[in-house]
Amino acid sequence: MKKILIIILLITLIFVSCAMTFASCNYSVGPGKFTFRKVHICLEGVNRCIEIDKWHNDDVGIEVQSKQYGAIFFSEGTYILIENKCPICDAEEK
Repeated sequence: MKKILIIILLITLIFVSCAMTFASCNYSVGPGKFTFRKVHICLEGVNRCIEIDKWHNDDVGIEVQSKQYGAIFFSEGTYILIENKCPICDAEEK
């Protein structure tokens, strides 16, 4: 009986580690698949978009790997994740 429980535990651990390995794409792990290419920064004095390679959601904000500036952390309420066209920057260009 102990051998069966150990085998089930090992299979479960292998499955979980494989799932976590393949879940490291451009989106945060959780329900749904979110692919965002830009983050719009909404800080005092800064109102622009930055292209991102990948991002990770946290309880207090997001960490992004940007193409221009490397890794950056944004706290909640200071950013907007954007898939293609920014509604703020594209509206200002017209």
